[in-house]
Amino acid sequence: MIMNEKLYGLYVHIPFCRKKCNYCDFYSVGYDEEIADQFLVALEEEILQFYKKYKLYNNISTLYIGGGTPSVLVPKQLAYLFHILNKHFDFSYLKEVTIETNPESVDEEKICIIKSFFNDKNLRLSLGVQSFNDNILEILGRCHKSKDVYKAIEVFNKLKIKNYNLDLIFGCPTQQIKDVRYDIRQAISCSPTHISCYALTIEEGTPFFQKGVRIDPDLQAQMYELIVELLQENMYYRYEISNFSKNGYECLHNLNYWRYKEYLGFGPSSVAFFDKCRIKNVSSIEEYVNKRFCYNEELIDEETTLKEQIMLALRTEEGLQLTNKISQKYGQQIKELVNTKKLVKENNRIKISSSYKFLSNQIIVEFM
Repeated sequence: MIMNEKLYGLYVHIPFCRKKCNYCDFYSVGYDEEIADQFLVALEEEILQFYKKYKLYNNISTLYIGGGTPSVLVPKQLAYLFHILNKHFDFSYLKEVTIETNPESVDEEKICIIKSFFNDKNLRLSLGVQSFNDNILEILGRCHKSKDVYKAIEVFNKLKIKNYNLDLIFGCPTQQIKDVRYDIRQAISCSPTHISCYALTIEEGTPFFQKGVRIDPDLQAQMYELIVELLQENMYYRYEISNFSKNGYECLHNLNYWRYKEYLGFGPSSVAFFDKCRIKNVSSIEEYVNKRFCYNEELIDEETTLKEQIMLALRTEEGLQLTNKISQKYGQQIKELVNTKKLVKENNRIKISSSYKFLSNQIIVEFM
């Protein structure tokens, strides 16, 4: 590799779902095969225009295909998507490929297509389970049942997918501690290499927000404590507040986000970050398929950079490396947070103490 070339993370946003979940504020629209075909044509055009405009290298270290629901694409569309990506990016240095899937849209043909394009060693699938309780799934607005989760995992196992994540949500309406315990135990029994557990948040504009749904933060905190306990007992290492993995199976793409590394983004509502600039694409499938890519560019100044680095690093178990700049600017805050045992300081790094992980936002705000 030429020394002045950079390696980027690459995110591709597939903006289609079977239906919108009640909690979701990510940009997505209902799947339509004809519009999805148009989207893929537009995606290739966006890649060409992006590189013409920004003149970047195309060397990729991690690839993350998210959504929406990438697995909602039909087999020929998945194959075309991967053909486009292989055509325009250099994957010689690729360490990881993550593709999001939903239980109701997983089948053998689609997984075989994925495997045919990517090395088994680098391939990682993420399955949107959210819960193993059908009543909770219905409340969340999911369009799968718990039986679909087990069927999807059977497909993974049959096709020898060894590295996969299960996404779960806790703190849902009507959900109790016993329900969370059941979800975690069922997840562990599926033997994934990685489990993500996200506390439900009510985002403006979502059906839950419009219905006035409220969350119980105290109950969520109890649920989180139980989740951490059960997962650690079963050798899932918490490397970020919401993410737990077997040793060596951390999500490299997401680690790059938390480490403030540069990345590219394609698709409606996607975000790219490089050369101290954050670039957000148009959040409209109509505009996108008509190849009207509208980039909102934000130059990140030195103060914002520092704050964002702190915010992201403190979410992780490895924490934040203390530099002279950080120590000079935030020395008093750090001293007080260490004295109150909210932060742990060791080897010139700081991290949030285990008992305060769930309250991380209250600690991070001290640096904002």
